[in-house]
Amino acid sequence: MRVLVTGAAGFYGWTMVQRLLKKPEIEKVIGVDNFSRTFFDRIKPELLGENTARFEMHKMDYAKLDAHILNNFDLDAIIHFAAFVSIDESMLIPNEYFLNNEIGTFNFSQSILKTKKQPQLIFASSPEVYGNPRYTPIDENHPLNPRSTYAATKVACEKHCMSMYEWYGYPVTAMRNFNTYGPNQNIWGHGAVLPTFINRALHSEPLRIEGDGTQTRDFMFIEDAVAAYEMALDNPKKAKGEIFNIGTGVQTSVKDLAQKVLTATNSKSTIEFVPGRKGDLFALAADTKKIHEKLGWQPTTPFETGLKKTVEWYKQYQK
Repeated sequence: MRVLVTGAAGFYGWTMVQRLLKKPEIEKVIGVDNFSRTFFDRIKPELLGENTARFEMHKMDYAKLDAHILNNFDLDAIIHFAAFVSIDESMLIPNEYFLNNEIGTFNFSQSILKTKKQPQLIFASSPEVYGNPRYTPIDENHPLNPRSTYAATKVACEKHCMSMYEWYGYPVTAMRNFNTYGPNQNIWGHGAVLPTFINRALHSEPLRIEGDGTQTRDFMFIEDAVAAYEMALDNPKKAKGEIFNIGTGVQTSVKDLAQKVLTATNSKSTIEFVPGRKGDLFALAADTKKIHEKLGWQPTTPFETGLKKTVEWYKQYQK
């Protein structure tokens, strides 16, 4: 099997690449990333130079992958992670989000439709498409109510991808990834609360909570998340035309999260409360019955275990 991973130098993408390369049935993993927002500047040479017989990295924009290039790759599957992902930033530069996420994915999907082999497509989406939930845990049938440009682009991208299935029977799957954490996540990125807390705790800086801290999130370890993508890859007929939530179903308040980070890092940092973020969602928790029943996936990493691994990784990285 030959698999293309877009956004391959990112948090999800690089973890997915490493997981795929552990599978003996994978003949080739092809990574594509323009490196414009890669966290690990100092290991870019490692990423670009790791052209083993089973892996190659291409520095390019995924939207420029036309049918000719895709045919030359001779792909069996595509996992599409590449996107701008900050909620706040999307409201500051909405045009860039529209062009990179929505128009980019639309053009990419049209190129995929023109390929000879018609590889399976797995698209990375977000629970932000739901907006503030009417009920929790949130199942896949919950109404969509995007509250940011980022969320709106994800809704549009889902629709583009799923229309490929509806009109042409194309093998498409969309995965709505709830809050994911783990090694390789960008500490200095926009809006990712857990790595921000860890970074500040390790530097004895105050942990700033937006609002009163009672808002909840569903935190899932990255290895559990990419395992869901692997199961969709391994079961293309069962995954075809489906949209899946992936998460733990466990709600953790941001206030409790801050305390857990202080404990895990043995930090003396204080907790500060600042004004809440406009458009922030009050509660997120995934109902994952569908993916469990269809593909057999369920998360296996307890939060404390995942947090410990994540903290240790950041400590090593900062050395």
